[in-house]
Amino acid sequence: MFIEENLRLTKPTQRRLENEMKEAERMGNLRLYKIAWSLLLLDQNHTLAEVAEIMHLSHSTLYEWVRRFILEGFGWLIGLHFRGRGRKSKLTNKQKKKLYNMIVQGPEKAGYDCGGWNSAMIVELIQKYFNVTYNPRYVCAMLKDMGLSYQKAAFVSDQMENPEHRKARRRWKCVTWPRIRKQAERLQGVILFGDEVSFAQWGSLAKTWAPRGVQPKIKTAGKRKGMKLFGAIEFHAGNFIYQECDGKFNAESYIRFLQHILNTYSCPVFLIEDGAPYHRSKIVKEFTDNMKAHGKLFVDRLPTYSPDFNPIEKLWKQTKRDATHLKYFPTFDDLRNAVLKAFNKYLNDAMQILCVMRSLRKKAGLA
Repeated sequence: MFIEENLRLTKPTQRRLENEMKEAERMGNLRLYKIAWSLLLLDQNHTLAEVAEIMHLSHSTLYEWVRRFILEGFGWLIGLHFRGRGRKSKLTNKQKKKLYNMIVQGPEKAGYDCGGWNSAMIVELIQKYFNVTYNPRYVCAMLKDMGLSYQKAAFVSDQMENPEHRKARRRWKCVTWPRIRKQAERLQGVILFGDEVSFAQWGSLAKTWAPRGVQPKIKTAGKRKGMKLFGAIEFHAGNFIYQECDGKFNAESYIRFLQHILNTYSCPVFLIEDGAPYHRSKIVKEFTDNMKAHGKLFVDRLPTYSPDFNPIEKLWKQTKRDATHLKYFPTFDDLRNAVLKAFNKYLNDAMQILCVMRSLRKKAGLA
């Protein structure tokens, strides 16, 4: 593109460039200030070479500025308001720290009815408590710089605030879990984490990329039938054991799974389970007590509302991600084949299991 040595600007354009210089000075944006000033100098019959020397710029840089202004006009300059050194923060570091704490405490604490923040609410919050106005788009960038992110919340049991519950969790981590590891090592046994899971034939939903404004649609057969399984993963070696449950999860089906575990191992088994009602049933207790008396099975129960202590929960989530998320299962066999295909990966590669136990293994000094 050929650019003449001098620009010919209209009076309105000159005034807008002068205003841009004032705005750049107010924001401390040296680059924007130089661009606007250079364009005005060219309009005053200075050559490109002269302006480049005055502004201490290379000829190519000045040429590019002129080219961009000719092609994009003031839209390009407005886009520079938030570049370079950028707009100086309207909030002090002390105010930002206070804002951070208010956001972490949640909207209800700040007087709002809802439970989640959005950028418009935070703009209002800043205006209300600090008498400063922000653009919602800029607020999002500022919040990222403050170490915050827009993410999906997760449920947590209200029992987590209960002192007795916290005490039980500490006891598990500091007393029960070390005792299990020492006893298993002494008796040369294996440690298993067990749980049950159900995979629904109607599939499961998850986030995915799609055209903006077009929500992804996933077909579903709408059938409420599910694939029910008991499973257990070995803490040290990463072995995976599972058994399908044709009927309900109950004491009888659970005993069958326990027997399947005992048939798999010839050494003592240290099984860690959750507090499902049928785990505590009379016939299950009679079975486990009998196996314990013979030195075959030792069962410990996790604290209530503590799925984060059971690594197999992560394996179930990983299975749903690989096998059922955003997938269509016209028949139950289609669902079953998808789940078993994911299970085969775990059976053939113990590292798949060990990865989900990475945090627990690290704490145990086995990572």
